[in-house]
Amino acid sequence: MMTTHMEIPHSPADLSPGWLTKALQYGQAIGTGAVSEFECSPLEAGEGLYGQIFRLKLAYDPPELDVPETIIAKFSSSNPDMRQRPNTKASYEREVRFYQEAAQESPLPVPACYYADVDMESGWHILLLEDLAPARSGSRTRGCSRNDARIAIHQIARFHAHWWESPRLYEFKWLSGMEIPGDAELAHFREQLWSAFLRKVGTKLPDEVIKIGEMLGEYKGRITQHLFAQKPQTLIHADYQLENMMFGATEEEKFFVVDWQFVKRGCGIWDVAYFLSQNLAPEDRKVTEMSILHDYLRILDDYGVQNYSFDDAVYDYRLSLIHRFGALITTIAALPFTEEQIRMHVDVLLPRIISALLDHDCHLLLHSGLRI
Repeated sequence: MMTTHMEIPHSPADLSPGWLTKALQYGQAIGTGAVSEFECSPLEAGEGLYGQIFRLKLAYDPPELDVPETIIAKFSSSNPDMRQRPNTKASYEREVRFYQEAAQESPLPVPACYYADVDMESGWHILLLEDLAPARSGSRTRGCSRNDARIAIHQIARFHAHWWESPRLYEFKWLSGMEIPGDAELAHFREQLWSAFLRKVGTKLPDEVIKIGEMLGEYKGRITQHLFAQKPQTLIHADYQLENMMFGATEEEKFFVVDWQFVKRGCGIWDVAYFLSQNLAPEDRKVTEMSILHDYLRILDDYGVQNYSFDDAVYDYRLSLIHRFGALITTIAALPFTEEQIRMHVDVLLPRIISALLDHDCHLLLHSGLRI
């Protein structure tokens, strides 16, 4: 899908029936009819860290069959500082380009995109997406059932298999791996972020986990290089968590994945480790983790992926847990969260990743000096 280069609205206040008509006609969501009026309501919080999300209820004149009665509109952040950050602009471009260039050939169900555009100079972007209601959104805080976890991993396995070492990964100009931290960034992690993290969470951490944090400044670059710059690579969602998933009311109904702002090249098992370690209660993860990993590899094999053994997967899984712990350290130490967000990260996500790190003896992996 290309864009018509219409003016990009900054918020619902900039929308008009005429603009919506032209955008939806361009995306072939409607025919000759026109949007006559619309109602707008924020979706959940409305304004998130990276942007604004709203549900639009549409009316048409003349009435038309088989047209969307409601759609989801995603806008850039209203905060100019956030909107102008290079990383934020890149996230807007990735999601727009994913829907324009990659979504249609991916086996993972995603909402239909009716219109998408981005202006990299200003940082404004717009997405008009299919409204997936009444499908239910997940919640990291609540966690999920073991069955939902299997659905999520089975679906991402098919997605990874489709893109596994595909030449298309290197044709997408908007796609990259994760940036490898340099010496200055690693020093900043060792000298400032780790200590700030300890001040915020307290020092009542298991000794093994403290050792991982103390060694991460030395190994973080090598781990990132291995997971995001070495083969085999595939397309990863990179924020594969419950808030970005929609589950149907019954097992027969579709499962969808949303929010593609962080999509990148990398090791597929990273998505798996992120999901299992951050979205399941530790007792559920412990019971299902290894069987789900076996399922993941079986699906890769069914779709023709070879030369990726269970031992390789478990090793990459352990590295991914360490890498995810490093990201959580940075997040807790640096970002200005609300009290609710702090509680989720410190009281929910952190204990879960600590449990996974201990279960997989990740401190021993670093003590051994790695094999990468």
